[in-house]
Amino acid sequence: MPFKRISIGAEPLQTVDDADAFVAGDMVREGADFAILPIIRCNEEKVMNWGHFEPEDLVIKSADNSYCLLGATSSWDSDYEYTETVVGIQAEYAGYTGLKGVVTSAIGSKVPAFGRLLYSILAKESSPKVYVRVCLSDENAWQKWNRVRVMCNHSPQLQVLLELDPSTEKAVDMKQWMAEPVHIVVLPESMFTKNAGGYPVLPRQHQATVAAWMDYDIAFVIQTTDAGSGLGDRIRYLRHLGQSQPERSVQNSASDEYRDILQVPLQPLMDHLESATYETFEQDEPKYAHYEEAMVRAIGDVAARLKRRIVLMVVGAGRGPLVSRALRAARRLEADVHVIALEKNPNAMVELQRKNATLWLNKVEVIYGDMRNKQFVEKADILVSELLGSFGDNELSPECLDGALENLATNECVCIPRRYTAYVAPLSSSMLFRRARKHTGSFKLETPYVVNIHAAHILDDAQPVWKFRHGRPVVPTPNERTSSTVFTARSESIVHGLAGFFDAELYPGVELSICPATHTPDMHSWFPMYFPIQVI
Repeated sequence: MPFKRISIGAEPLQTVDDADAFVAGDMVREGADFAILPIIRCNEEKVMNWGHFEPEDLVIKSADNSYCLLGATSSWDSDYEYTETVVGIQAEYAGYTGLKGVVTSAIGSKVPAFGRLLYSILAKESSPKVYVRVCLSDENAWQKWNRVRVMCNHSPQLQVLLELDPSTEKAVDMKQWMAEPVHIVVLPESMFTKNAGGYPVLPRQHQATVAAWMDYDIAFVIQTTDAGSGLGDRIRYLRHLGQSQPERSVQNSASDEYRDILQVPLQPLMDHLESATYETFEQDEPKYAHYEEAMVRAIGDVAARLKRRIVLMVVGAGRGPLVSRALRAARRLEADVHVIALEKNPNAMVELQRKNATLWLNKVEVIYGDMRNKQFVEKADILVSELLGSFGDNELSPECLDGALENLATNECVCIPRRYTAYVAPLSSSMLFRRARKHTGSFKLETPYVVNIHAAHILDDAQPVWKFRHGRPVVPTPNERTSSTVFTARSESIVHGLAGFFDAELYPGVELSICPATHTPDMHSWFPMYFPIQVI
């Protein structure tokens, strides 16, 4: 699927006298979507002495073009004793005119004063969004930003305008900043060079950095010393760069809709799933191909051992995708297999019975009941389930399979999956943390969420915390688990929680994984878990 259109703005570094004239002229002519312009052009003393603005003091004189303007305030780090008051007046004016937000100057040496001023602006009910200018040329940029946002209690109105460093000679790892609330990335004019045809382009190292940001929901801003000299060419080049990015697969594009969206985990044991939920899971071809391969191997091994008809039972059969795969696995081996489908969802039973009559030609024994307490005369030689959650055991797979193995299985029953392991890794993500804080419920920061993690930084490799094994003979083991793990962060960051993953061995030689280092290609049934941590 093609990249969506990129929002690109302009920040003129030359003097602009009138914002409305700039919007109607240079901005529209050069193809920019918005602009960052100074709010005032007079000195701070005059504002303080008068207590209000005169028309000639202002660059942004009206609300006519507020939808496409961000207002840049005067310096927040000057030695003028009334700087905080003057900046506060500008922020209030920005709110009055309905600007998209205000842009601060770069965080200087007076970090506590900067944070205090930000807090006072954000505390007002009519506060506009505030974009803190962070320059990557400052080696302490993240530490300063972090101190300021903690002082402001992680306000959702506080965002980052990240100014790239044109002097770097290699691609910069942006993972630390991709976990922060960066909404605008600024490209200084000096980042661009000219190609053989005389048109502006980015050097390879900057191309890689900009291309990485294009996969995030951010806007770009091009600084220019002369809006009429090459700005339009640079904007067209950036749009071309965005359109040249590799297309994503249909599966990945579908998953993109859920990026950083917090979802409460399913509880299929307590709730009956809807048909649409089953349908979504059934579209995961890689998962079911692995299950089929596991069943082929298991049927082959069990058939060689038993020399009789095999009973294969699918517990929690849903609408029957594993049943279809079980029948196909048996056909591949020309094996004598009796397939039983057990399901407790009365609505899904209708679909199972329909498929048995029309698709499976009544070769399947479809039974209604709960695997934990259902009693069968005929016992399973192979027990197949897909009860795994994003953290492996979080949808009560161990508790369900304990009952199934006790009541439904032979003494040498093979389980698919036969074991699964849960993993955690420390995670930094301002977006996920903010969304968790806004989530409904009394225990919103004590609730795990399923989420397609994107705007985040995994700070260390995922480590195993516990595992479960299933099969006969049953070794009595409590299902309670605890774990203690030590991590070393790759960079200085705030830990906003833990990311949870799992891998599973369906059968020897057949494994599934959602761990970052070993993720099964193109498998999309499971998103990772996010366990929030209260950040002070």
